[in-house]
Amino acid sequence: MVTATDNKLNLQDLRVYPVHEWVYRLVGVVVAFLIILSLSLTAVTVRDNVISVQFDKLMQAVYKISADYGLYVEDVIVEGNHRTSYEDLIQALNLSENESILGVDIEKLQSQIEQLTWVRSCVVKRSFFPNNILVNIQEREVKAIWQYEGRYYPVDTEGNVIEVEDYEPDAPILILTGDGAPHHLTELLDVLATDEELEGRVKAAVYVSNRRWNLIFDNVNNGIVVKLPEKKFAEAYQKIALLNKRQGIFKRKLTSFDVRYKNRIIVDIDKSVEDLMLKR
Repeated sequence: MVTATDNKLNLQDLRVYPVHEWVYRLVGVVVAFLIILSLSLTAVTVRDNVISVQFDKLMQAVYKISADYGLYVEDVIVEGNHRTSYEDLIQALNLSENESILGVDIEKLQSQIEQLTWVRSCVVKRSFFPNNILVNIQEREVKAIWQYEGRYYPVDTEGNVIEVEDYEPDAPILILTGDGAPHHLTELLDVLATDEELEGRVKAAVYVSNRRWNLIFDNVNNGIVVKLPEKKFAEAYQKIALLNKRQGIFKRKLTSFDVRYKNRIIVDIDKSVEDLMLKR
């Protein structure tokens, strides 16, 4: 006998449980979001490009009108250029005739001028009534001449080699030799500056084996040679400077001082003096 209860459907048995359904829904939402975001960015980019092009056209028209009404570059005034020629500056500026002073890209002009060989840095400004471009230049300061492969190159205070065809120093200047010498010039100059008396007497500096310095005093060809160590050469130099103050060692007939050793200094006597002593 079948009861009413037996004829009822068991709804619990008919339910479906999509265990991973939420994962697919999440992936779908993320993909849809990325598509919408991509389309939005594309639309904004296109809009901005169109606006940018139209804005540039508008500004060019404004610059042209301003130039027509007198706001054009009348002159370029340069200060601080001693080795940088005016012709090179004009070429670097690349300004057209009757160019609007409002439309001049100051940062671009400054960058172009700083590409010139002798220019270390510069500042470019506008000046109105009269409408001039003002250029203030700081040129590279030459601190030494590097002798390399039969040529002589000026070297600035930062140890940069200045690539020029011909250079004539304005005054006697330190001569460098040896591979890598310019790259270590700044450190050497700092050490030499610790003693003013000896600083002016150093005529040449030889960078030996790309690791240490030999200094030549008084005369490049036959001056006194001081051989400095690879490490702590500043201390060794100060030791020589102190001995010179106390005992005047550079006034004696000596040809070299080797201070590469910690507790001793090796000294070479002038050959002519040594011969005279032997004859006695």
